[in-house]
Formats: sequence, C-alpha cells, structure tokens
Amino acid sequence: MPAKRSNLKTRVSAPMDGTADHDGPTVRSRSTRNRILTSAQDLFARHGFGGVSMPAIAKASGITAGAIYKHFDSKDDLFFEVVSRTVQSVPLPEALDSTSAAAPLPSIVAMYTTPRLKLLRQLALEIHSASARHPKVRRMLRQSLDRTIEQMSSAITAAQSNGDIDRSLNAEMLASAVMVFIMGLMHMETLLPHRIGEQEWNSFVQDRVRALIALR
Repeated sequence: MPAKRSNLKTRVSAPMDGTADHDGPTVRSRSTRNRILTSAQDLFARHGFGGVSMPAIAKASGITAGAIYKHFDSKDDLFFEVVSRTVQSVPLPEALDSTSAAAPLPSIVAMYTTPRLKLLRQLALEIHSASARHPKVRRMLRQSLDRTIEQMSSAITAAQSNGDIDRSLNAEMLASAVMVFIMGLMHMETLLPHRIGEQEWNSFVQDRVRALIALR
C-alpha cells in the first residue's frame, strides 16, 4: 500500500531499445524511475518510512539494490519524491475553481471515503508522521495544506457572492473546518474500516459538509 497498484499514479512505458527523448534522460530510465516511485509509494503506505529499506524497494521495482541509487541518492530523497507525488495527487485543489464555487466541495470531500483513495489515506498519515522528523517534508506538507485551504476559501467566497452561502460566515474558517473534516477521514482504515465504500456513509459525509459550510 506483491502491492496493489493505485489509479492515482501515472506510468510511462518504455520501449525495449531505450530510445532517448529530446530533453535528456532515456524513456527507459524515466520508466524505471517511475516504477521505483510506484513501488516505494506502495511500501511506504503499507509499512511506514522506518519499515522499508532501499533493497526492498529495489526488489519490488524489479531492479538491483545498487541500481536504485542511480535514480535516488538516499531513502530520504526517495521518500521526499513520494511525498511530492502524493501531494500532487490530492483531488481537492484541482477540482475547485472560482466558476464552480463551492458546489462540488461536499462530493469531493466524500471521495475520501472511497476504496480507491486507500493509498492516499495511508500515505497521508505516514507523511504527517514523517513531517515531525523531516523539515523538508514538513514544509511541503504545510504549503500543500495552506494552498488547499486557500483554494477552498476562494471557492466559498465565490459561493457567498452568488448567495449560496451566508456572507457573514468567515470563508477561511469554513475552509479550515473542512480540512479538519478531511484529515479525520484519513483515519478511516483505523477508525471506520467498515464504512469505507459504503454509499450511505458517503451520502452522510456530503450532507455534513454541506451543513458545515451552510451551502444552500
């Protein structure tokens, strides 16, 4: 979290001749790097940072232990790349814009109750744990959270302008409350495993988010 592949990841297939693109590294090299990241993402999610070794990642990636260092200098370096990839895969920011306002927000939050975001939930917990030990991870996490809250706040403000949300409510506080709700859903594997993928729970979460931001 052999590991089940997540549909959050994008793979690059490499031709057998290892032909190079015009920008430098070969397609095969980029495919190998992507394969390493995919395997590392699964292993870090399942076992945590401390429970995974570089040789284990190399084995899962189908390469030798020495070859992995051609792509990543250390486990810390590899983990940071996994964090970067995970942060970019979060569905919330790209789904909100000023034109759609806050209308999609309840259904977007409810996506975190679905089985297909299991890997993201597991990695999010590991990233939060790692942020206490790694300043670089902490900075990236803080930037990601701040950016997401800002985008939600902008969407809520747009909804207030449209008359869909009470204008007297503080948009930034509403967005922060939704983020706390999301972080709670990240613990579903531990707290509510039986609710994962349950349609009634998904609908309930949507209703509660709608009520939380007072969306009309």
